[in-house]
Amino acid sequence: MNNKKEKSLLSRFFSHNITLLVMAFLIAVSAWFIINLSSNAENRTASVDVPIIVELPEDAQKEDLKLFGAESLTATVVVKGNLMATSTVTSSDIQAVATQNASLLSPGYHTLPIVARQTGIKSNYTIDSVNPSDITVYVDREKQAEFTIDNQITVEHNDEKNNYGNAALSQTKVILTGPETEVNEIKSVAVIDTLTEDVTSKEEKLRFFDEEGNEITLDYTTCDVDSVEVSVTVLPIKTISLGVDVSNAPSDYPKVEISPSTIRVAGPQDTLDKIKDSKLTIGTLDFTKLKNESVSERFDITLPSGCKVVSGETSASVTMDLNSYNATTVSAKVSNSIDTNNYTTEMVSSGTVDVTICGPEDLINSISASDVTAVTDYSGLLDDAKAGKTMSLTVPLKVTVGSDYSECWVYGTYTANVNVTKK
Repeated sequence: MNNKKEKSLLSRFFSHNITLLVMAFLIAVSAWFIINLSSNAENRTASVDVPIIVELPEDAQKEDLKLFGAESLTATVVVKGNLMATSTVTSSDIQAVATQNASLLSPGYHTLPIVARQTGIKSNYTIDSVNPSDITVYVDREKQAEFTIDNQITVEHNDEKNNYGNAALSQTKVILTGPETEVNEIKSVAVIDTLTEDVTSKEEKLRFFDEEGNEITLDYTTCDVDSVEVSVTVLPIKTISLGVDVSNAPSDYPKVEISPSTIRVAGPQDTLDKIKDSKLTIGTLDFTKLKNESVSERFDITLPSGCKVVSGETSASVTMDLNSYNATTVSAKVSNSIDTNNYTTEMVSSGTVDVTICGPEDLINSISASDVTAVTDYSGLLDDAKAGKTMSLTVPLKVTVGSDYSECWVYGTYTANVNVTKK
């Protein structure tokens, strides 16, 4: 009875046309999927992004060569196989390696082929292609160099005002690291801009220049900072006179001319107030280095910290006319000033020294050896002296002229050779 009932149900189920159509569709789709999967089992492809491994040969590493521009490089590897295989391949299953070659032993650009290979346990796929097929890397020795930042920030201001906008950098030096060839090409690092006095601060990018002053872009060299903070302060201005000191000078000598004789200096008020009598000494004229002829020297203008010459001068010319003076040479006797209670001495030279004296014509014509003294100066030379030991010394001489010849001066420096023995 039950069998008849089941057959009746099945008969009724299959007697419906819609049911038959649905079943036929499902069977056809399944058959198509199975047949298609079987016929294309090895023809599926997939793309995998893989980091490129670049290594230098051991010989290149021994020469301190390094790779530049090889960081974070990737290649797209196309794999081929059945659907199950290609859908599960990841970057951990593949390596993309830049092939080493002998050219890497020398600095410069090098093109290296890329080879992809399987590394994981999966083997039911093949590598079809790799893109890019090669890469270009740079090989060189690494160099580090420190540069002082050239502050070329101009602050616009009104010259008629008694103040000046000064631009200061948050740091004055930077360190560059990169390929030796590229670092050597850099001759200066600068910040360049034109600001107004109402700008209190601004971030400025560093710029790099070669020997000819051309701006260059750094491909592989890095800097410890990319930019610096520029702070603008408004400073008071003061007119400062320039002067020079003199040493070993006669009692009277011609006027020293300085050009420019004055400069306008901007700086903190308390610093400007410390410049005594509003006069800045820029150097010393040593008469032992001056002959009876025209003097022309140039001295750098060195200002107190935080100050700046508004008009831009960095040096001044110093001149003096000594052409009206004459010169003569006298043979002066060397006087030995050593402590004879503790030392014995032997003059290696003759005991006299030829000295050049410059001065007015009438005095030069009358001066003689007795008017010139030359005294040994052992300052600092006997500190290491040991009892019984003889030292051969070159001893400076302090040469002077008599009071009657105060308008004359000694030109040159002089020494005597002396053997000294400590008792």
